[in-house]
Amino acid sequence: MSERKSRTVKVANLPESKALCNITNKPIALIFFAWIVFVWMLYLVEVKILAIPFGIYCLIITFKEEKKIFSGHKDYLVIYDERNLKECEIYYLSEIKKWYFKQKLFNPSITLFLQDGEKFIFCKYVGSEIYNYLKKVMPDKEVQPKRR
Repeated sequence: MSERKSRTVKVANLPESKALCNITNKPIALIFFAWIVFVWMLYLVEVKILAIPFGIYCLIITFKEEKKIFSGHKDYLVIYDERNLKECEIYYLSEIKKWYFKQKLFNPSITLFLQDGEKFIFCKYVGSEIYNYLKKVMPDKEVQPKRR
């Protein structure tokens, strides 16, 4: 059996390739919507006092540091470490035996089953973008949920 290529690596040592899917911690649609609500609140006489803390919230989410969470490539996917920005987990698609998407209301997750029997569960910022990426690059490896 060959040595496993999927492992923790330095971000600087990642292979060069174009990302098919990138996820960051900045939800652009939410930021845009928050600013629209803030401007709307400024025009309503009844809620002007609420506009001040909401405006502060808008500034915080707009200018907070943007961090990569996930990037999907043709041959591998990368999950970035939130605490150590210089390291990440790389999983080669050839080493993923199967994957499973579990839809929940507040905490959907992706489970990767590797060839060597190891299992990895990814819950942070999982959504349709990651699901669509996996469906595109590994459609035959998806485990379908059992119907009750």
